[in-house]
This record gives sequence, structure tokens and C-alpha cells, in this order.
Amino acid sequence: MSPQILSKLKSLILPVWRWVSVSDRMARIVVIALYVLVVLTGATTSSIGVGELRQDPASPEGSQLGTSSLIRSDEYNAFSPIAISIMATGAAPTTSYLAAPADVVHRYPTGGFFETFVYFDSTMLRSAAIFPDEMVFAAHWWLPAVLLFLFLPKWFEQVGASRKMGWLAAFLIALSPAASWWTMMPIQLIAYTIAGSSLLLSAYSGFEARRWLGPIVQSVIGGILLAGVPSFYIPWSLVLGLPVLAATVLWILTRQEKWLPKIKALGFTAGVALIFGVGTLLENRAGINALLNTVYPGSRRSTGEAQPVGLLFGAPSLGELRDAIPVGSNQSEMSTAFTITFVWAMLIWIALSSVSRWRENVVALVLGVSGGVWLLWSIFNFGPVGTQIPLLNYVQPARAAQVSGIIGTLLVAVLLSRLPRTPRWRLPVAAALTTGAVTAYAGSQLQLTYLPTMSRKEILLAGLGVAVVVLIVTRFPRSVFAIGLGAVLAAIPVYGSNPLLFGLGDLRTSPTASYFYSQGKASRDAGTLWATDRSAVDTLLLANGVPSLTGVQRSGPDESKWAVLDPEQRFANDWNRGGGFIQFAWTPGAPKTFSNNGGDRTIVHIDPCDLKKAFPALTHITASGELAASCLRLEQELTWSGQKTLVYSVS
Repeated sequence: MSPQILSKLKSLILPVWRWVSVSDRMARIVVIALYVLVVLTGATTSSIGVGELRQDPASPEGSQLGTSSLIRSDEYNAFSPIAISIMATGAAPTTSYLAAPADVVHRYPTGGFFETFVYFDSTMLRSAAIFPDEMVFAAHWWLPAVLLFLFLPKWFEQVGASRKMGWLAAFLIALSPAASWWTMMPIQLIAYTIAGSSLLLSAYSGFEARRWLGPIVQSVIGGILLAGVPSFYIPWSLVLGLPVLAATVLWILTRQEKWLPKIKALGFTAGVALIFGVGTLLENRAGINALLNTVYPGSRRSTGEAQPVGLLFGAPSLGELRDAIPVGSNQSEMSTAFTITFVWAMLIWIALSSVSRWRENVVALVLGVSGGVWLLWSIFNFGPVGTQIPLLNYVQPARAAQVSGIIGTLLVAVLLSRLPRTPRWRLPVAAALTTGAVTAYAGSQLQLTYLPTMSRKEILLAGLGVAVVVLIVTRFPRSVFAIGLGAVLAAIPVYGSNPLLFGLGDLRTSPTASYFYSQGKASRDAGTLWATDRSAVDTLLLANGVPSLTGVQRSGPDESKWAVLDPEQRFANDWNRGGGFIQFAWTPGAPKTFSNNGGDRTIVHIDPCDLKKAFPALTHITASGELAASCLRLEQELTWSGQKTLVYSVS
């Protein structure tokens, strides 16, 4: 190759390389590239490939690496099927006809103007009319994680902290057992708030530079993102969303610059957030009222209670959850974020207290106070007084314990940004020994209680891993190697806890799913209803847009429709529940009865002919066994979950 060509190539490549290598731009490019890759391949960590959601579990459709997580029934029976249902209908998901709207608790729009923008992540599911379903599902699945990694380092820089520490925080949040065993729900609950807060800070900087168009656009988008804070799982929204938003607002207010840019940024953003937030809540007042009036969870009020030490600080030792079922609990209930970060943060704060000014540390102060409140809620018995404390009484202490470590992660990362480039060894060693010892003790408590199969070797390795990460990161807080080491060791407890699924499993491409997909379109056009006696079939109907009396009831009941089945509300305690499912048990010739499984499932025992009289729009039912009734005619025999599923027309 001639020198002239080499020189020309060099002149073309060098500017591109300089642009890519600025700050963490290469890392951001990698994040976007990975997002494009998983979207194009339709890859997710969803557990909808579980055996009961296969036509024939022995011959599943598509490809999957690893095993589906049985404990994530809310994900594969509700969250994911609702998303897939929106793709099938191009509008609202076909949750139970007996249920009140669940737009707020599942972040999806059903036609309201404001919610269409606020729940933009579910609005994007309607693009399945143009793009393949598996690609749209993957784009929706990974969107919160992408926003977390793109905006959290930027947010750190905007509040005067280190972008590198922002990456460390993003890895520790995304790789925490709480995020893994709750199918990334904590990520979704904080990512949109982080993105909205970052845009608010960008608007403030823009107004300070006397720009208008850009900052106004940033305020509008940021306000819409922040309007969605009171949605999805409200208790965790309170724990995770409010501290980040409060820290951002107070950081802006405590700047010593002119007040006009502050007023503009906060005024525009707050105005948009208020208009879209209140508008969304008003559009969904029926569902909200139904939720608040339920026996569970609407009437529940919690108080602070001491949680086990193993639950609070045992996250690094939870690799055992891949192979063992906890005694008296389950993997999801046991999973927590890295609460040990509070211990780490406390030691750094003590070392910094003599040289730090409050104005420079307002973000750390807000995160520390809010994290401390939720940590106190999880370690101190408040008694009956606690049930009277607004906001806190909506959060169970165990739920606060599960995710408060995310606030601790943000706090310690902000404080690490305050350390000199190479602090003396005394602080790193003290922090490493302390956090390692606490982690080992928490692991020992887990072994004595929930995880007796855990070995002493695993306990010691978990403590050692935490000590090594804390030592290296505290000693070299600007090192990319230290951040990478933290990410690698944080991934060990959750490695293999979720599958890697390509596509939508059997919920779209199997013959049984194809049958219900066509039936769903016909039923929606005709305004008719179905009903089933198996939860796995309910999930299949929901995913394929089949209107049904059975299925998901997440906000609460539509009391006017339940009154058809229970006019005197004698059995309201059985069906007036949110966060659950409705199922029928076919009892031809027998009187109607109600029951629940003591948790999230309402069961109505009823003659299908009586059900037809109550709801004339009912045209089909499915049954797991043969039924004999005057109103039934066998129409189709299918297979689902490897079992016979009979389809009857009801006349």
C-alpha cells in the first residue's frame, strides 16, 4: 500500500478514533451496539419459556440457553404476557373482563392522551404492527437497562461526581440479586427517573448558557419521564425514585449561580411532570380507586420491623439460590441489592467529613438520609406507630430491605468520587476488612436459617470477594480496572440465575398459539369472551389478545361486573384483591362457590351454563377434562403444557 494511501487512511481514522475515545464514549457505543444486537436477535432473559407455557415441553419452539426461573411467575404469567398482548392487539392488553384497568401498575396506555406519552415504553410495543414481535419485545425488555447505563454516568458527572463511578454504580445495580431475581424490575423503577433527572440537569445547564430551544425540549422529555414515577410497583417507586429526584432538585437549588436558570429548568420540567402526571392519574382513576379499595393490597398498612442480618447484607452470598430453594422462603423474597454499600459509604464518609462542605455533598446528604430512613425501616421495630407514617406505611420493611441497597450503591459511588486519585492505604484496608467481615457474618446467618446447604467455603469466598472489590476500588477510584473487577465479581452470585431466550417461545409460533391468535382477533371484532380453568391457558389467551373473563386482575376488581356473580358481595374477601389472577373451576350442575389460594388467585367454582347466563357475551371455554352440559359443544382438542386442552363453544 502506497504511503499516500496510508496517509489518507490515517487522516480519516484518527479523527474518528479521537472522537470515540473521548471520556467514556466507547463504552456508550458498546452499550448501544449490544442493545441493537439483542433486539435484532430477539434475545431476553424472560422466563416465558417455562415448561407450562410450552405446547410440548419436551419439544419447545425456538432457542433458549439456561433454565427458566419458576419463581418468576409474575413475570411469565403477567408482565411479559401483557406486553405480548399489546403487540397482538395493537391497543390495550386483554386482561380479565372482570378486572379494573391496570394501566398504572403495569405502565401501559389504553387510549388516554397523557398515559400514551408517560408510558412510552409500552406505547412502543404497538410498533409490532411493523416490526417482528420478538424484536419489539426485546427492545422493550432491555430499554430500562440501556437508559440506566447511558444516563447514570452522565447524571454523576452533572452533580459533580465521577462518570467512572457512575459506571460502577450502574453495574452494581444491574447485577444485584434483586434485579436478577425480580427480572430487572428495580432497574425499570429507577432508570426512567435517572434519565428524567439527567435531562432536568441538562436543561438547567442550557438555560444557564442562555439557550432556549434545547433546554425546553429537555425539560419536556424529562418532565414526561418523571411523571411516571408513581407507577408500576409503587412501594419500590417510593424507595428508589424519590431520593434520586430530590437529590437532583436540591443540587440545582443549592448552586450559587443566578436563580433565573434554576427557575426556568425546574419550572418547565415540574410543570410538564405535573400536567402529565396528574393527567395520567385522572385518566386511570377507576383503576387506582379499585386498587385502594381492595382487601389486599389496598387496605394493607405496614410498619417498620427488624429484618434478619442475612437478608440485609447477604446479597454477595446469594449464588446458592441458583441451586437451592430457601427454607421458609423463595429466591425472589430472599434476593436483595448490595446493602453492604451502606457500610462502605459510612466508612468513606467518616474519612471525608473533616474536609467536605455541605453544598458540595448535597447529593450524598439526600441519598444518605433517604437510604438511612429505609434502612432504619428495615432494622427497627416501629410498632403500631409505624402504620401511621405517611408513605412509609405503604412499604413493607422486607421490600425496603430488598432494594434500599441500590440507594446505598449510588451513595458510595458519589462518595468515592470525592476521594483523591490514590488515597492512603488505611481507608481502603479498613473498609475492606469491615465490609468483608459483615458479608461473611451475613452469609453465616443465611447458612443457619434460609440456606443450610451453603458451604463455609462459599461464605468465605463471598466475604473475600467483597473485601477485594472494596480494597481495590477505594484505593484506585479512578481506575477502569477497578470498575471492571467490581462488575465481574458482582456478576458471580447471579450468573445463570436467568435464561437467555431468543424469541417468544411457544406463545406465538406453536400451532396452539396460532389458533388462539386467530380466535383472539375474531373475538375482539365480535365483542365476545372466553374463560378457562387453567392458569397456563389464561396466559396463552392473554398473550394472543383473546378477551377473557379469567386471567390477570392486577389493580383490583371491577365491582359492577363482579356484582353479576356475587350481587350481595358475600364473597368479596375472595375476589376483591389486586395483584392476582382469576380462574374458574367447572362444576356442571353444582351451585356456585368462591375461594382463593390464600395469595394471589381467586377461584370461582361454577357451572359453565350458569356463567353463560350471567355473561351472554361468553362464547367459548377451555377445559382440562371432558365436560357434560347442555350448553356445551366440543369444538377443538388442543395441547398446551403437554396436556390435553378442550375448547367448547357455549350456547
